[in-house]
Amino acid sequence: MELIATLTILGLFVVNAVCDCPNGYMRHDDSCYKLYASTKASWAEAFMYCQVFGSDLAIIETAREQNFVEGFLRREFKSGMSDGVWIGGTDSLVEGEWQWVKTGVSINQQEFTHWWPGEPNSSGNLGEDCMDLLHHENYNWNDERCDRQANFLCEKLAATGQQIIG
Repeated sequence: MELIATLTILGLFVVNAVCDCPNGYMRHDDSCYKLYASTKASWAEAFMYCQVFGSDLAIIETAREQNFVEGFLRREFKSGMSDGVWIGGTDSLVEGEWQWVKTGVSINQQEFTHWWPGEPNSSGNLGEDCMDLLHHENYNWNDERCDRQANFLCEKLAATGQQIIG
């Protein structure tokens, strides 16, 4: 009986150590995502907020990831949320040179992009240097003023390494 209890506890420890995401995050492939649906911030504040919790503003590199994020945001959307949700793209360093802030990878050079038709357009006098996903545009990519208050999506790598017990 004692052996069964020990094996059960050991099994639970290994399952928790090998997989899954922190509480409140949703796993997809090798990443964990969390939508801050009740917190609105500027892009820079959202960036820092994610960092404080050990993550980054989400980046989207493939159609598969875009499809996941769209479905996730549709399920989580609630009345009172901002239309746009911040993710980790910006052209604030060089106008028109979009990059993922977490990796420095050029979005312009990336095989996959998902801009809403006509975007990015840097509309307005203040420019639009930060990327969001607009609910009313089916979560396609949009450039937006960085000071706008919006909800945001954070991403972190899922725990994949096995813990050695002993």
